[in-house]
Order: sequence, then C-alpha cells, then structure tokens
Amino acid sequence: MRKNLMETASVSRVRLVAAILALLLSLSAAVSGARGEVENGFHLTSGPLEVPGVSGIYQWRFEAAVGPSPSDRIALHRFAEGRAPQPHDLTVLYLPGTNMNGEIALYDPRYSFPVYLATGGVDVWALDYRTHFVASTATPGEISDLFKRWTNEEFASDIATAASFILKQTGSQKLFLAGFSRGVSFAYLFTAQHPRQVAGIIALDGFIPRRASQPLPDDHAVDDLAGKNLTWEKRQFLMEAVIANPDGPAPLPKYQTAGENLEHVVYDSKDFGGHGGLANPFDGYSSPMVLARMLVRYDRYWPAVQNYENPFTAELRSALQASNVPVIAFASTNIAPDWSTWVGESAHATGSDDVTFQVFQKWGHLDVLCGTHAQEQVFAPTLAWLKRHRK
Repeated sequence: MRKNLMETASVSRVRLVAAILALLLSLSAAVSGARGEVENGFHLTSGPLEVPGVSGIYQWRFEAAVGPSPSDRIALHRFAEGRAPQPHDLTVLYLPGTNMNGEIALYDPRYSFPVYLATGGVDVWALDYRTHFVASTATPGEISDLFKRWTNEEFASDIATAASFILKQTGSQKLFLAGFSRGVSFAYLFTAQHPRQVAGIIALDGFIPRRASQPLPDDHAVDDLAGKNLTWEKRQFLMEAVIANPDGPAPLPKYQTAGENLEHVVYDSKDFGGHGGLANPFDGYSSPMVLARMLVRYDRYWPAVQNYENPFTAELRSALQASNVPVIAFASTNIAPDWSTWVGESAHATGSDDVTFQVFQKWGHLDVLCGTHAQEQVFAPTLAWLKRHRK
C-alpha cells in the first residue's frame, strides 16, 4: 500500500512539473509571437526606439533568414505611434527602389515618407532586400554566383514572406503596398500574385517593366553603383562631406563647394538622362543636404539578372488586371520624355476605375521621394488617399 501511494505521488509530481513546463512554454511562445521573434522566421533585433526628433513615433527592426548564405536575409523596419501599437486598419508595406533599403536615412517627416505616414496614424513597414546584407567591400567576382540566383521571383517570394508576417503581427486583413522606382514594379507583381492581400497601391515614380526578358550575359551578374570616375570610396566621401558642411570645400576642385559638387552629380547623371533626371536641385526641387543623407545609405550592389528579365507573364498581367485594386501614382518628368506616360499606364493596369495620377513637371526621380515639395504634393495627398480607402 505504501509503495502504491509513493508511486501515485511521484506520478502526480511529474504531471504537475509537466503542466508547469507546458504553461511556461505556452507563455514564452505567446510573448515571442507578440514581439515577432518566432513567426515566419522573423525575430526582433531592436525596438521600440523613439524616432529621433519625432515625439511619439517609434521604430522596430525584425530580421529573417531566407536562404543558405549569410547574405540571404531580409529585414523589416516598423514605424508607428506608441511603444505598443494597436491593431490597424491602415497598414503600409513600403518597397524601396534599386540599391535602397528600409533603413531610415531621413527622420524629418518633411522628407521621410514612412515617418510622415506614421505621424498620420499609419502603421508603416519598410523592407530591407537581401542586397542590404552584402558588404560594400565585397568584389563582384565574390558575389557573382549569389547574385545570379537573386531573381525577381526570389525577391517576390521575400516580399510575400514579409507581407504574411506583417498581416499576422498587425491583425490587418489587407495591406497597402507603397513602392519607389523598382519597388513600384514589385508592388504590382505582388498584387498580381496575391490580390486578396492588397488594399491599394501607392506608386512613387515607377512602373511595370516594358521590355521582354533577355538572357543574362555571362560576364554581367552584378551591377555596381560605383563607376570609374566616381568610385565607391569617392562617392561616400562626397556624401559625407556634404552632410558635414555643404558649403565646405568640394572634393572636385572645379566646384566651389561640396554642395555644388553633389548638385552636378545628381543633375548630370547619365543613367537618369543627364538633365535633372535623378534630382533637380538647380530649380529648387531638392536640397543637397537631404540628397546626401539619402544617397549615403544606398547599398552598393544589385543583381543584374533583374534588369534582364520581365517577371510579368501574360497570366500575371491578366491576374493584375482582374485585381481591381485602387492606385495612387506620382511621376517625375526629367528622366525621359515618356517616363510619366509609363507610370500612368501602369497605374491603370489593375483594372480599377479608382486611379489617382499626378505628374510633376521638371521634377527628378528623388524629388518625388525626398524633394523640397514632396511633403505637400506627395506625402499629404497619399495620407488623405489612404484615409479615404480605409476599410
């Protein structure tokens, strides 16, 4: 009898310990899930941290591994009101452009699209692509094989992973997708693939690719932001010189100041048409100081394969046309004569009658994102549009 009683007590203690352990594991999982530390592979790396100079707006950073190499990672930066954001009916996923990332280079709401929207009550998430995790000191040869497999399809999968995580974290039914430049193309691609998750598209000076896919040249796997004349080191030195003092000495002697040096670099950029296509500070549409803070945070490398392929198959174009997703789009004019036309045509590709489209004469590409008139003519109209389209 005594032995049976001892065995019964022992079993009860084991069950009690097991129950306590199960409860602790359950609580730990609940807390981790609330912080984004487990779900979909994302984990919290920082935050909440108050955005410098913007009272009441906080930021968080989440990171996830999405592939086998150390660079196969993505991250999300969240910007929202309060240290413990409540469920939102206005949730935006922002997709940056080529060589850009989700880290905030500019905190001033006048020049920061995510921060401005957050001050208006929007829950904003900005994505770091895999390219953000490649060191600028790497050589194209070292990352060639990696970049060959970083196709549009690969990045689209990353965006889907991020969107799924955001929807579960916020309790939102749908996302608004915002993109700048190439990020606009990704926004349309995601909408074609996941139309039920998209409440609307904010297209900042970008469009759907127009040319047919072409084979990737064997010797061109990596696009390098640096050039022969403006090396990566010289480029970064120029940006830092302007940030330190735009009226200080110019790195190139033919210019009087560092600010003037940068003004010519962005205005004369051949890759953007050579006539204020990247930015137009000479006509007052952007500031050298603001541009330097934006440009110094760029990532050096981009997978060239994405420039040679068009991910929009006939089936995806048809799916996008059937999505009926509302769009608000903004276009600059200085890059090319037909640039704004292409932005406008893409804005009507979702099949929706609810399309808002604005063209800015004499504006450069970056003027739409962080120009001197961006807050008044891009950010504010976007916030008003979002509030009209909230469910």
